[in-house]
Amino acid sequence: MVNRLVSTGLIVTTVLWLGGCGMPASPIDLIKPPISEGTIQKDKWSKTFQTLLPDGARLLASVHEKESNGIVFGDVDGDGINEAIVVYEEDVLNERKLKAALLKQNKEEWQVVWDTKGFGYGLDKAGFADINKDGRPEIILGWSLGTGGNGLDIYEWSNNTLKLSVKKGYQGHLDLNHIP
Repeated sequence: MVNRLVSTGLIVTTVLWLGGCGMPASPIDLIKPPISEGTIQKDKWSKTFQTLLPDGARLLASVHEKESNGIVFGDVDGDGINEAIVVYEEDVLNERKLKAALLKQNKEEWQVVWDTKGFGYGLDKAGFADINKDGRPEIILGWSLGTGGNGLDIYEWSNNTLKLSVKKGYQGHLDLNHIP
């Protein structure tokens, strides 16, 4: 009788061990946040714009904004069609370079029409804001310089290109409603 119980126990143990039976996942491990339409759109644009960037480039998200992926849309030239500012970093001979590019849509194709070098260690803020109150937004790029200091570049659309109109430092996080 004891041999039979021991044999049955060994068989059950062997079957469970060979069957790969494990602990089921806890409910907290099974719960995932919903995928929003915005996340799907960001992924779509990330993939689309990534093909226009140099090989090895990666989109640069803002250090302060969790939703940022380095892509911001706005109509900088006043034609009624949104352009995109794409902020990215590339590795050139093992040196990390920050860059920003303006992409315009021509029919169904996107193309890079302007780019500039960034500076510092990361992106604090990228966006569009009408700083000079002329009815058209300027491009705002805030760069993280380290130890709390940041650099602000404001670009204005003029003669079918962007021109640097303001370059200055600022402290803390940049709020587009209160440009220093």
